[in-house]
Amino acid sequence: MTDQDGDPREYGLDGSGSNDSNIESRNMDPVAGLIELSLPADSRYMRLARLMASGVATSSGLPLEEVEDFRIAVDELCATLIEMGDGDPVRLAFELGTDVVVVHATTTMSADAGIDEERLSLSRQILDVVTDGHDLTQDHGRVELMARKVVRSSGVG
Repeated sequence: MTDQDGDPREYGLDGSGSNDSNIESRNMDPVAGLIELSLPADSRYMRLARLMASGVATSSGLPLEEVEDFRIAVDELCATLIEMGDGDPVRLAFELGTDVVVVHATTTMSADAGIDEERLSLSRQILDVVTDGHDLTQDHGRVELMARKVVRSSGVG
């Protein structure tokens, strides 16, 4: 939207004409929201998932050591889904709450690969150490891994 003179700066982000400086801070609340990322099913792109995981965990208020744990968890979710998947993108959805950060990672499961129980056991062991909870679900050819980290004390963010 623009004002009568065609200047878009006169209108706030909500189009109301209000240029309220608090609008940006309301839209950038670091403890609420959903952040999504879609990556090709190629391990060369996992560094982007790790980078996003670190940023999200820091923004949620996790202490530095737990930021690293969350990054390891996201790395493990991606590696597992790349191995289990059929080549479709791996999609990550980070949910930020006031006292928790959760990541849901999904892809299409390869019809002929199935689940390698040995690989899955290793993933579970890693996730047991670095998360406060994790889960695996399968539904109609889709596979989803979830990892959760509780925010116990304030971090760097």
